[in-house]
Amino acid sequence: MAGLTLGLGPYLSSLDVRVIDENSEALGVTRIQLMENAGASVARVVAEKATAGSSVVVVAGSGGNGGDGFAAARHLAWSGFSVTVVLVRPPQEIRSPEARLMYNTLLSMNLTVRVEIAKSYGELIDSLSNADVIVDALLGTGVHGRLRKPYDEAVRAVNHVGALKVSIDVPSGLDADTGTVLGEAVKADYTVTLHKPKPGLLKAKEFTGEIVVANIGVPPEAEIYIGPGDVKHRVPRRRWDTRKGRGGRLLVIGGSKEYVGAPILSSLAAEAAGIDLVYLASTPNVIQAAGRWPTIIPVQLDGEYIAEEHVARLVPLIRRVGALVVGMGMGTERETMRAFKAILDEARKAGKPVVVDADGLKMLAEIKDYVSGNMVLTPHDKEFETLFNTPPGRMQCPLERARKAGDAAAEHKGVVILLKGPIDVVTDGSRARLNRTGAPAMSVGGTGDTLAGIVGALIAKGMELFDAATVAAYVNGAAGALAYREKGDSMNALDLIRYVPRVLNKPESLGDEVYVDLKPEC
Repeated sequence: MAGLTLGLGPYLSSLDVRVIDENSEALGVTRIQLMENAGASVARVVAEKATAGSSVVVVAGSGGNGGDGFAAARHLAWSGFSVTVVLVRPPQEIRSPEARLMYNTLLSMNLTVRVEIAKSYGELIDSLSNADVIVDALLGTGVHGRLRKPYDEAVRAVNHVGALKVSIDVPSGLDADTGTVLGEAVKADYTVTLHKPKPGLLKAKEFTGEIVVANIGVPPEAEIYIGPGDVKHRVPRRRWDTRKGRGGRLLVIGGSKEYVGAPILSSLAAEAAGIDLVYLASTPNVIQAAGRWPTIIPVQLDGEYIAEEHVARLVPLIRRVGALVVGMGMGTERETMRAFKAILDEARKAGKPVVVDADGLKMLAEIKDYVSGNMVLTPHDKEFETLFNTPPGRMQCPLERARKAGDAAAEHKGVVILLKGPIDVVTDGSRARLNRTGAPAMSVGGTGDTLAGIVGALIAKGMELFDAATVAAYVNGAAGALAYREKGDSMNALDLIRYVPRVLNKPESLGDEVYVDLKPEC
């Protein structure tokens, strides 16, 4: 897969770090294991760079970065260093249970580790004055705002002392995503960054010193497979000061004389995904059927099919919404093809992302020059082959399918492909991720329509196209698996929709039963 990264890419944002921690936990690698491995990695770097038996002071905050420092202190004590741990906040403020456990262990090591609490800048300077090495465990990837007391003072104190300085993950006071100095930042000699580098490190090398990438035992699958961490941390949540519309507006365009249910299912799934307003633009028979659900805002387009003459009415809505979902049940009549092209033209002029599914994919196969920019495509195998003139690969070989889909996406800049199957593939041409949630009964009609609605809703809520497609694949599959657990082969797409809120709100509670039992054979 030359040119295609399977996973999250070579650098991790602060958001990616939270996602990977959660996904690792779901795979059975706990946060305490990751923290232990982080501490051991930092201790190895110190042991390589410092004189044996020298004095090491670990300056720690109350978060997870401090927990990594506590673990490092224990390993350094075992290696024969003279170790002091200095907290800059009261120990009762240690937030994470993993960091608390590491700290409590240090308290029992009263022969080999000295633990102090610095209540002022002067006390911290005193604690650091005889250090040969300072391990910076104050702040990690989660900090973004300007540093406040005591952290700004602690950073100044660390920089004031002429010891060898080793920062954990990022130098404290440096924004991990942007490299911005948040008022004050530690000037490290070495930065031991965990699992993968953070993008901000590359933009602030005068603060990072030499960057050492440490393996902390994260399973590669925590990045490759979409997991509960993606749902928990990537989906925007409503704020208390929100108002109607800020949670997203979506326009669903589909349906025809022959096909009634598909665009309604997309609209209902979008609502279940937590969007504020869903507009459904369709023919009278679809609008009449959708009247059962008064929360869907109807936009009636008179006639048996959606036609070019309807587009003028849709233009103000296209400009108002955050995203469009187009294609479900539209048919492929000549007049509908003209309307479809005009809708895509208007969306492009307005800068609005479009999710294309079902009949929309069939029409795109006839106008392939429209496959470009700000677009998510959700094909099954036959639709993929028709659209890109190549089969997507064997069902049992998700790596082969990722390569095929990645090649197709790379040829069409800005396009995200969500290739449906027992194991879904999501790719933008440079990176690919796999989704393994689902159930056998998801072959029932309508589950692709629900998927398209969820993708559109998440984009309209403000997510990037690639992230929205990954989360939607996980949510749709997991909701289908929960419905299958209840209804077996009798489940339908409406059953799936009922479980979407549960997956979105409690993804970490679902267990292994939401995953398909398909062993890759490639």
